[in-house]
Amino acid sequence: MKKILLIGNPNVGKSAIFSRLTGLDVITSNYPGSTVDFTKGFLSTGKEKYEIIDIPGTYTLEPTSKAEEVAVKMLAEGSDLIINVIDATNLERNLNLTLQLLKQNIPVIISLNFWDETKHLGISIDVAEFEKKLNIPVIPTCALTGEGIKELINRIPCAKSKIYDYEEEEKWHEIGNIVTHVQKLSHRHHTFLDRLEEISIRPLTGIPFALIILFLTTLTVRFIGEGLINYILEPLFNNFYHPAII
Repeated sequence: MKKILLIGNPNVGKSAIFSRLTGLDVITSNYPGSTVDFTKGFLSTGKEKYEIIDIPGTYTLEPTSKAEEVAVKMLAEGSDLIINVIDATNLERNLNLTLQLLKQNIPVIISLNFWDETKHLGISIDVAEFEKKLNIPVIPTCALTGEGIKELINRIPCAKSKIYDYEEEEKWHEIGNIVTHVQKLSHRHHTFLDRLEEISIRPLTGIPFALIILFLTTLTVRFIGEGLINYILEPLFNNFYHPAII
């Protein structure tokens, strides 16, 4: 069984991606000698079965906290593959970790999460150019709706390892160069449809919204049905079975 590490900054939707990949059958444990926990689950696809470990969120492989220390230790213990979850709305900050992961020479695949939010914020990312720049697969995902998860699973075998050459003091220059080539920003106002989409996919508003739509749909069907019966079908029926007497 191959081992996959799910790695990313805190608050990039990593746990939601993990749940999409593994379902509900998961194990939560404390890392030995610490109070920092991690989650483990399994993914079966075709003939392959993967052990997926959601390690603590970290901004860097140069740890500054206990959680980051545990993340670095778990990475050092080895894996067959890394799924690097990136916040698509904040490429510059997230790529700091990505470039460090590419230096580990372990196969990496990127989940470009919060893809739906890029549209709302006027962020345009050229995914093909992004893949070309990093020379690894990049898959846009939205963990909330499940968008891109199937493609992410299908492209796991395509993950690549590459020693990404850059001088440490030039790292942020390299990150800026990547962002400049793959991302464009524009001012964009939310449309009515954008707002409806946001309402429908969020748990707190999605259920009431669905109930309202169901209620309105029922009223509409009833209104149309009664109209058809009263003004079209019933008069036709009466004329057919009770023709006018001349």
